[in-house]
Amino acid sequence: MGGSGFLRDVAVILAASFPVLFLCRKLRLPQVVGFLLTGVVIGPHALGWVGDTARVSGIAALGMVLILFFVGLQFPLERLLKLGKTALIGGPLQMLLTTGAIAFASVAAGDAVRPALFKGILVSLSSSAVLIPILAARDELAAPYGRRFLGVSLFQDLAVIPLVLVLPAFAPDRPGTPRAGALAIAASVVLAVVAIALLMAAARTVVPRLLDVVSRLGSRESFTGAVIVLVLGLVTFGERTGVSAAMGAFAAGIVLGESEHVHEIASTLSPFRDLLSSLFFVSIGMLLAPPFVAQHPLLVAGATLLVLTVKPLSALTALVAAGTVPRTALRAALALAPVGEFSFVLAGAGAALGLLDETTQQTFVAVAVLTLALAPLLVHLGPLLAPFLPERVESIDEDDPHGKKLSRHVVVLGYGLSGRSVARVLAETHVPYCVVEIDPDRVQAGRRDGIRILRADATGRAGIEAASIPAALAVVVTIQDPDGARRATRLCRQRNPTARLLVRTRYLSEVDALRQAGADEVIPEEFETSIEIVARVLRTLHIPGNVVATQLRLLRDEGYRRLRDPHAKKAGGRRFSALMAAGTTELFLVLPDTEAEGRALGDLHLDADHVAVPALLRDGVPTAPVPEDLVVLAGDTLLLVGAHEDLAAVISRLEKASPSPSPAG
Repeated sequence: MGGSGFLRDVAVILAASFPVLFLCRKLRLPQVVGFLLTGVVIGPHALGWVGDTARVSGIAALGMVLILFFVGLQFPLERLLKLGKTALIGGPLQMLLTTGAIAFASVAAGDAVRPALFKGILVSLSSSAVLIPILAARDELAAPYGRRFLGVSLFQDLAVIPLVLVLPAFAPDRPGTPRAGALAIAASVVLAVVAIALLMAAARTVVPRLLDVVSRLGSRESFTGAVIVLVLGLVTFGERTGVSAAMGAFAAGIVLGESEHVHEIASTLSPFRDLLSSLFFVSIGMLLAPPFVAQHPLLVAGATLLVLTVKPLSALTALVAAGTVPRTALRAALALAPVGEFSFVLAGAGAALGLLDETTQQTFVAVAVLTLALAPLLVHLGPLLAPFLPERVESIDEDDPHGKKLSRHVVVLGYGLSGRSVARVLAETHVPYCVVEIDPDRVQAGRRDGIRILRADATGRAGIEAASIPAALAVVVTIQDPDGARRATRLCRQRNPTARLLVRTRYLSEVDALRQAGADEVIPEEFETSIEIVARVLRTLHIPGNVVATQLRLLRDEGYRRLRDPHAKKAGGRRFSALMAAGTTELFLVLPDTEAEGRALGDLHLDADHVAVPALLRDGVPTAPVPEDLVVLAGDTLLLVGAHEDLAAVISRLEKASPSPSPAG
C-alpha cells in the first residue's frame, strides 16, 4: 500500500503541474513558480489531494538530493577555488551580517538567543537551485553580478556542512534531554572533515578509474547503473559520517565534477533531475498552510519584508567590502535575497531539536515560499535599481603609460573572450583604443597583459565618459549580459551619434532590440557559427575559394535580410547548385612519400576517376600539356580538374603514404 500510495502521489503531482505550468508559460513566469503554486493548491493544507505529510517529506528529500548533486556537479573544485575574494570575504561576511541582523530582530521580539541565532542562519542561506536556472535563462550566469552571486551562494552551500554538525549546540535546554557537549560536537566536525577529505581524494583516484573501466564496456546501461550506484554510495558514505543526504549529494556532485566523464554523468542523470526537481518544488509548496497565512497575514508579510530588506542590504555591504562595485553588488544582492533550499534541511533538523515551534516553522515556510516565488522579480529589479547607485570609475588618464587622453579611437566594452581578442589585435596594429570592464579580476589580468583598460560600469554614464565615447570612431560591445549590452549600446549612441557601433550577442533573438538601441552591426554568435560550419564543409568538398566566399556572402546577406524581414525570399540557391554541378579545379601539392611521388602521370590513372591534369608547376616553371610519361616529383603542383566528388576521391588517394619497398631477399 505504501508503494502504491507513493506512486499515486507522484501521479497526482505531475498531473496537477501541467495546467499550472501552461498558465505560467502564458504569463511568462518561471517554472519554479508554477511548481510552488501547484504544491500550495494540492497540498494537505488546501485541496488535500496529497494528504500524507510523511510521503511529502520523502518526495522533497529525494528531489533535493538530486538537485544538489547537480549543483555540485556544475562547480568542481577548480571552479570553486577561482571564486576568489567574493567567496572568501563576501560569503562569510554576508552570512554573519544577515544572521546578526535577524537574530537581533528576533531577540527584540522576545526570542531566546540560541533560537534567534538559528533563525538568522536559516535566512542567511540563498537558493542556488532556483536562481541558477533563472540566470541561465537570462544568459547572465557569466555576467559580473552572476559570478558574484555564484561565489557567495557556493560558499553558503559549503558552509552548511559544518552548520549541520554544530546545530546541537543551538538546542535549548529541555528536561531529561542532555544537550550535546562541545567535545562531542567537535568530534562530529572532525569526522565530517575527514570524510570530505576522503571524498576529495577519491575524486582524483578511485572514481575516474572506476568510470574509465565501466565506459570501456561500451554499454550505456552499465554506465548508467554504475553512476547511480556511485552517487548513492557517496551519499550513503556522507550520511554515515554525520552529514545529511542532501549535503552528501552536494559533495558527491563536486567529487564527480572532477571526472572527465562529467558530461556523460550529467546527460545520464538529467531525466531523473528534471522529474525529481519538479517534485521537490511542488513538495515545498505543499508545506505551506494557506489557512495559517490567512490567519496571520501581518506576521507573514512583516517577516517577508524583513528578510527582503535585511538580506539584500547585508549582501550588498559584504560584496562591496569584497571589492565589488556597488551596481554589480546590488544586482547580486537581490539575487541572493530568496531563502535557500538548504534552509529546509536545517529547519527540519532544528525542529527536531526544539529550535522551531509550529508557528515559527509555518512562518519560515511561508517566507521561504514567497521569496522563492519572488526570485524572478528580484532579478528583474536589479538593472532597474542599479543606476540609482553611484558609479565607481578608476581613471587611466592620470599616470597613463599609453599617452594622452584618447580621441578618434576604438572603445571595447567588456574584456571577456571576444573583448580580449579585439583588444589584442588593436594593440598589435597600433590602433588607439580603450577597454572598459567592471570585473576587477579581468581588469587586473588586462593590465598585466599591457592592455589599456579602465575599471568602470559600461552601462553607466560615468564609464562612458571615462572611455571618451563622444570622441571615439567606433565602439565594440562584447558585454555578456544581454540587458547590459542593450543599455550600453543605447548610451553610446546617445553620446556619439556618428561612431560605428558593433555589438556581439549570443542569440538571434537579441538582434532587433540591439539595432533599435542604435547598433550599426550586430554579430549573433548563433548565426555566425552556422556560417563558419558551412564554410568548413565547402572547403572539405574542395569548392574553390572564390565560390566559397560568394556563397558565404549570399548566406550572410540572406540571413540578415531575413532577420530584418522574416517574409523575405531565399536567393542564390540555383546559382550555387549550377556551380556545384559544373565541377571545379583544385591545386594539389605532391608531398614526399605519398602515392603520387616518383610515378609517371599516366600510371596514376587519374582519367579513370574522370579527373584531368592540364598543367603541372615545377620549380616555378609551368608545363602544359603534361606528358603522360612525365614522372611526378615531390614539390610538384598539379592542376586537377573534375567534378567535386571525383576530386575528393582522387586527392584522398594521392595523399596516401606510398607503400614501403620490400626488403631485398
